[in-house]
Amino acid sequence: MEPPILLHLTIGLIAWALMSLGTAVAGLYFQPGKNAECWRGFWFMNGIWGLIDGAIGWANLITGPVEMDFLRMVLAINSGLDLAYIATGIILATRRKPLLQGFGWAVLAQGLFLLVLDLAFLFMSHQ
Repeated sequence: MEPPILLHLTIGLIAWALMSLGTAVAGLYFQPGKNAECWRGFWFMNGIWGLIDGAIGWANLITGPVEMDFLRMVLAINSGLDLAYIATGIILATRRKPLLQGFGWAVLAQGLFLLVLDLAFLFMSHQ
């Protein structure tokens, strides 16, 4: 396994996790008066995703090296899951309840970013 690609992937994931957590804290603290329930759902869900992404990134840092074929398989599976997250986000964003709409927009944003990240590193792993 080439250490740089997994390290760069992990750094990108942890940076995204920290940004998700930071914006979630700020967003929950400085909530606008208009559509407050939708925004609360959006920021809360982003915070949850930030925690999960951070845990995955941390696990990558403390585990040993992996084979390139295994990493490619994980990235391919994750890309498929990202598409499911995007579809779920769209479904939730079209619900009537503002809290579910906020959850949906957050899941959509997270899924889109993770799809780009996973596909970019999957492409780089074949270079």
